Amino acid sequence: MRKYRRAINTHIIVCPFCETGHSVPTDFDSIHRCSCGACYKVCGQQALEVGVGDIAEELWSEEELSFVRTIPVDFCNIVIEKDFDRLLDLKHSSDCLGIERFCKYDLNNNLSLVWVKRLF
Repeated sequence: MRKYRRAINTHIIVCPFCETGHSVPTDFDSIHRCSCGACYKVCGQQALEVGVGDIAEELWSEEELSFVRTIPVDFCNIVIEKDFDRLLDLKHSSDCLGIERFCKYDLNNNLSLVWVKRLF
């Protein structure tokens, strides 16, 4: 007699640079790192620039960051996924534990997932 496993609803995010899957982040303050070197963070769509700045501080040393800010050349790739709230809603509806958005985030402010990767 064969036993069949029931598929588990697993939601992941996929790195836009290397296509590695990661679990959906539930800590919206932390910066998470992919094995390819990219970093990602959840932030409100009104605070995307701040989120990118937070990740840049994680990717570069203070000296490198000072240099990067003075030269008008692109030193990183940035990908912004604006449907992050939709993913949270899907995860919440299928996950028995659910995800609650932290109260310090305005529930009316849509969340985005910001990815940054150094070019060199």
